Amino acid sequence: MLVRFNEISPHGSQYDIRKIDGIEGSAGLVLCGSLDVRCSLTRKGDAKVELQGWLKATLLLECDRCLASYRREVDTALQMLFEAETGASWQVKDLDYRIPDLDTIVLDAPVIDLDDVIRQQLYLALPMKSLCSDQCRGICSRCGANRNHGPCGCADEHENSPFAVLAQLKKE
Repeated sequence: MLVRFNEISPHGSQYDIRKIDGIEGSAGLVLCGSLDVRCSLTRKGDAKVELQGWLKATLLLECDRCLASYRREVDTALQMLFEAETGASWQVKDLDYRIPDLDTIVLDAPVIDLDDVIRQQLYLALPMKSLCSDQCRGICSRCGANRNHGPCGCADEHENSPFAVLAQLKKE
């Protein structure tokens, strides 16, 4: 959904988003359940718009250790400041950046793509290491069995390892 700065009411505009086109095809993002985004856009001048709201979704992720699918709830606040770049503003900004300026998203045109903003926030909500639980034991490196369901039955064959000699020295 594209929102132009001039379409936003001076008192703010409310948006309720339940679906984003093309999100299911995005790598790593699979929605399971509903997407609930409630946000408001408020103009802070001719070239600035503030977004505030809330994002709730349930994502279907794959565990990095055992490759099992699991659900992860996303419930996060949204707060961003967008600024349309003008011809004269870029020269001043290159010379003098302040800390609040780093929180501002600079746009080439005075148009906000809400779908893209929500998609980015969902990516930011993904964990660095995706684990179904902290106690996940992963899969067996020999037979590929999920060790969370029980022992796989593979014998511990450390004798074939090139480090078996070092293990023997450690025992002595």
